[in-house]
Amino acid sequence: MEILDFIQKVLIDEFKEIQQDERHPYISFSLICQGIEFLGACLDLEPFSAKGLSAGRFRKAIYDLFPASYRKFNQGTGNPFDLYENLRNSLIHVILPEAPLELIRRAEKAKFSANHLEVKEIRGIDRVILVSEDLFEDYERACQEIMARIRDGRLRSWKFTGDLLLTQDKEL
Repeated sequence: MEILDFIQKVLIDEFKEIQQDERHPYISFSLICQGIEFLGACLDLEPFSAKGLSAGRFRKAIYDLFPASYRKFNQGTGNPFDLYENLRNSLIHVILPEAPLELIRRAEKAKFSANHLEVKEIRGIDRVILVSEDLFEDYERACQEIMARIRDGRLRSWKFTGDLLLTQDKEL
């Protein structure tokens, strides 16, 4: 599977299927974090499997591909609401978000009287609200932007040639 098909079929379509399934709202946050890091890997010249680049890749993708409203949550270690530290690292390594995050679905917005990327006191501490569907929509737009850059030649790399994912499944 070539890179454009991989982004569309796996990073968008498969992730969306899980994200929209009411039985799996939580796991979609982890998948989106992995996808964001992949998008950041598309922006550098290192191999996809290069070690030690997670923070830079995640942060670059947030900065370059997501709405400006995410930037205040992409400021680096020590920021109480840093998405890399509190969302990506926590979910990828131990599948639990750090306390300053509140992961919700759109149906829960009224319960919390909060919007996506709003900082609000919940259960006695300030938390940044992440709404699964809103995060996914911004993530999908980021994927589409990477695909557009590859298609029109603004983004070129040796790592975009050939099969990215080899599988026996003809549907992928």
